[in-house]
Amino acid sequence: MRQLTTFLVLGLVLAGLVAGCGPAPSPTATPVSPTPTPVVQAVTPSSSIVSDYPNLKPLVDFVGEENLSVLHLVGFRAAERAMKELGFGPGDPNIFGLTDAGYIAQIGDYTSEKALDGVMMTAKLSRGEANLMNVHKPYNSPLWFAFFDKRSKDCIYLEAKSDTLKAYLDKEQTDREAAIREFLGLKDEEIFSIIARENIDADKLLSDPEPWQEKMKARVFGGNEFSLITLCNLWAIGLPNDFMKVAELHDHICPGLTSGYLIAEYIEEKFPAKAPRYDYVVIAIPPWCKDDALIQIFETNVGHKRLYVKWLTKEQRKLLPKEARNVANIFINTKTAKGIVVGFDWDKASKMSGIERAWFKDFKTYKWWWTRLKMDIFLMDYLDKPEEFVYTIREFSTTPEQVEKLKAAGVNPLVELGIMPQQ
Repeated sequence: MRQLTTFLVLGLVLAGLVAGCGPAPSPTATPVSPTPTPVVQAVTPSSSIVSDYPNLKPLVDFVGEENLSVLHLVGFRAAERAMKELGFGPGDPNIFGLTDAGYIAQIGDYTSEKALDGVMMTAKLSRGEANLMNVHKPYNSPLWFAFFDKRSKDCIYLEAKSDTLKAYLDKEQTDREAAIREFLGLKDEEIFSIIARENIDADKLLSDPEPWQEKMKARVFGGNEFSLITLCNLWAIGLPNDFMKVAELHDHICPGLTSGYLIAEYIEEKFPAKAPRYDYVVIAIPPWCKDDALIQIFETNVGHKRLYVKWLTKEQRKLLPKEARNVANIFINTKTAKGIVVGFDWDKASKMSGIERAWFKDFKTYKWWWTRLKMDIFLMDYLDKPEEFVYTIREFSTTPEQVEKLKAAGVNPLVELGIMPQQ
């Protein structure tokens, strides 16, 4: 019996060894806890922003999701609101977009050109299609957007909250995705300080100006009222591309600017140059809005030393002979040593358009803007007929020495050319 018991015990031990089981631990040994294996959680890439905001797809495709910025999104949000308010879809040829984005306007230290992409890719407006204008404003101008429907003549204006934009742009520097998603979650009223929709049909404004005068005083478009009523209404009539570029620089359209466009047309025909940027010397005497048109069309600007400005006092104006009372510019072609003095017939333009010249300076009533808008529309019929209002006062031959004198400070070129007497 003892032998059987011993045999059974040995059998069990051997069976345990065969099965790979070690001897039982000593009752006094402290169990060792196994080192915990780190839980590796699968990192699921964040879903594309387009999944949550499908309308962003054209913009994201254009700039790349990794480059998407809050500045792109403010243009996107402006266009989305305009499309909803005015009831248009992307690429509608009846819509005109305007903004100062990218034309110097800044948000703190951030430039604003990316907002242009947001408008372009969302509303499908472009400069190539002549339905997007990048209006010139100073660096500290508020960032704004406007959309005009030439069918209804309704215009919606949106002015961004600079403080809000700057806060999200700052956050974008450290957590771009969070900044973008949080910004998209904002209400329109949290992004824009002004959201205003008005009907700016020129016929209505001219026939009943008093209501709009009150809105001008209230600055319903953030102080851009005159710019928008002129740019939008004349675009609806049909602006040539070069005139649009002129208007971009000047930030509105007025008869003074149109007179410069007509002067440029006249000079192209009567006094052409192969290389205006290098051949012309232009003397503005006196200066007015016209000279912005000449800068854009001929590239004869002050920085290139091609444009010189001479003011005429009231006393000097009284000395001008009748034919020179509307003097505008002196053009000199340094290659041919020839020159021409031209004028713009304001008396004729005023009479034909049915306005009084004194109304231009009536800033106490609606007449200052009413007069400009009325003549703006009238002059559109003469963009290809500059000779109707632009005329030659004097043609002359010159020398390099005389040109230097005509440009010089303290010299009245009209006196030097014998057009008016010395004061």
